[in-house]
Order: sequence, then structure tokens, then C-alpha cells
Amino acid sequence: MRHTLLALLACLVAVSGAAQRHGSFSERLFNAKVGEIAYRLTLTDEQVAKFRPIYEQYNKDMIAAWGDDEADAAAKTSAEAAERVKQRMERQQRAQSIRIAYTDRFATVLTPGQLQRFYRV
Repeated sequence: MRHTLLALLACLVAVSGAAQRHGSFSERLFNAKVGEIAYRLTLTDEQVAKFRPIYEQYNKDMIAAWGDDEADAAAKTSAEAAERVKQRMERQQRAQSIRIAYTDRFATVLTPGQLQRFYRV
């Protein structure tokens, strides 16, 4: 089911790209993500309007936290491999801190059930 939804999302992004020539790919992808979240959480239009700016900043913060995923490149030595593993763990910690920090912000818009489903998606 999840693969089907992801395939559907990819098709929607591709179709919306053909239909809309304005806006960057990242904007269209972001809009598709918000649409998918709104669908899965059954958000009202009012909730979507309040959710979007919070999620936009959350998304930017998560992208910044993950940064360049250079740590997943093939290591040449054991020391290099250990360093890359540590860097990846540090990025995971930053991402988890962001998730925790945004929980209260999302809770101002989402119901308790929606909040739990959001973090499961």
C-alpha cells in the first residue's frame, strides 16, 4: 500500500509539473508533501492553512540538519568509517531534536490523534 501511495505521489508530482510550468521542482514537491499529509491526516482547510507555514520551517530545519550526506560515502580506512558513522549519528540527533522541538508547534494545529499519525508517517 505504501509503495502504491508513493508511486501515486510521484505521478502527481510529474503530472503537476506538466500542468504547471511556474514554481520550482522543490516547491511542487513541497506542495505534494503537504497535500499527502493533509490527505492522510484528514486535515481541514483551516488546519492546512495553519499547518503549512509551520511545516515549511520544519522541513527547512530538517534539510539543514541532515546537510550534505557525505558520511554515507565509501570509507577508505577504519578511522574514516568510524568518523562517518559518528557524523551520521550526529545528524540523526539533530533531526530528532528538531522533531521534539516542533511537537508543541504542530500540537497547536493538529488534534492529538493527527499529531501521533503525523510522526508515524
